[in-house]
Amino acid sequence: MNAHQTQKRPDAAKVLNALAQPLLTVDVQGMVIEVNAAAETFFDMGRAALLRSRLSDLIPPDSPVFGLVADALSNRATVNGYKIDISTPRMGNRNDVDVFVAPLSQTDDAVAIMLQERAIAEKIDRQLTHRSAARSISALGLMLAHEIKNPLSGIRGAAQLLEAGASDEDRALTQLICEETDRIVKLVDRMQSFSVSTPASWESLNIHAVLDHVKRLAQAGFASSRPMIRRYRMCSGLAIS
Repeated sequence: MNAHQTQKRPDAAKVLNALAQPLLTVDVQGMVIEVNAAAETFFDMGRAALLRSRLSDLIPPDSPVFGLVADALSNRATVNGYKIDISTPRMGNRNDVDVFVAPLSQTDDAVAIMLQERAIAEKIDRQLTHRSAARSISALGLMLAHEIKNPLSGIRGAAQLLEAGASDEDRALTQLICEETDRIVKLVDRMQSFSVSTPASWESLNIHAVLDHVKRLAQAGFASSRPMIRRYRMCSGLAIS
């Protein structure tokens, strides 16, 4: 790796915080020694409070997670557990999670624990079983919104990290990624209208901005090697091409 590549390497903490999945590092005594931003949200605790906690403070003391941690430490290998209940009196009932535990390569006395909520298909099935069809449609909109936004936040965070060391030409592409992820988030927010009864809101829009955005998308993809010419004319007060 040359010096130029080394300068572009993002900070590890920023990469971890870009992940949508909760991630904790725990030492052999069970103390939490590192967390990412998703873990703060998942456990509804700030970073400082989490770093003062033991793993047994966050999940039930009889949880299979502790066995997975012990296996990962003793075998120096990644171990997984599926559909594990980590509900506690403090956090209340939580959805079952898949747990992935991996020993850290730099040390013999710590592991990284990543939590992944169960597949969206299981959540939808649970809602269909316990709710009426109308309420299930409402829940479906909320679940889809949550599941789609999680990876989008990771994509946007990664694009922002790349932008810091990108050339002017490449920076335009990373900005385009951010703009498109933001646009998808807005579309997802509109999906949530299935679950609320608030009336739709309307606002004016500059059609030139929309057309310019479409042009940039085309030039970044299928029309990258083709010349594009814009011609506008007025039609009923709207500019179209």
